[in-house]
Amino acid sequence: MQQFDQWHDYWDNFLLHKHGKAEVTSEDDLFFQVARTVNKKPVEKEVLDIIIAQIIRELNLTHNDLLVDFCCGNGLFTYELRDVVKEIIAVDFAQNIIDTANKYKAADNIAYRLGSAVTYMDTFKEEWPGKTPEKYLMNDSLAYFTPADLEAMLKGIGAVSPRFAFLLRGAPNEDLKWNFYNTEERKQYYYDNKAKGDLTNGGLGAWWKPVDIEEVCSRLGLNCTITNQVLPVSDYRMDILLSTR
Repeated sequence: MQQFDQWHDYWDNFLLHKHGKAEVTSEDDLFFQVARTVNKKPVEKEVLDIIIAQIIRELNLTHNDLLVDFCCGNGLFTYELRDVVKEIIAVDFAQNIIDTANKYKAADNIAYRLGSAVTYMDTFKEEWPGKTPEKYLMNDSLAYFTPADLEAMLKGIGAVSPRFAFLLRGAPNEDLKWNFYNTEERKQYYYDNKAKGDLTNGGLGAWWKPVDIEEVCSRLGLNCTITNQVLPVSDYRMDILLSTR
């Protein structure tokens, strides 16, 4: 699919193209590799702590939980949850980023796997016999996908987990995009990306309309709660908590 080809090229070469580094060699590089930066600096610990606390609260994570973390990147956020849950299965589609996670953010109860969030659950029962996760996470990555992808993802989860909660953090909210494109230069950049068909949108990805998410959930009979983020985290993204009824 076209958008995944563009994203593969983007993330496979991001650290080199953006920061001139062939591989991760420092803690800061971990943030640079997965674009967890603000003003070209790693996300501040205060903000990271807010995000981790929110994930724990929204998913009601406990020491008995098996968490599936889609689009885990190099494990920056995954690793911070290792002492909160019993086990984490963390999935990302970029081999170089999974390699970094295994090198720098490994833990006894984290299994990093190469795979697509859209199709990973299709073979979950074969790979993980006897395991039935009820908690799912996707951090700052819904923008890589389409509503059809989200529906396929949720159907895959539902086939494995009769009951589940799924937190999709940090989706760019179409209704708030002018908070991000807040200068004439940024607005022009947005229009230029649209004109040339850059589906990565300079790394930000697709702007999602809340109604598109609600329609997918309505078709699948899922609860859906959408909350706009606030600063110091973001003023243009939203968090979506989906769950079975």
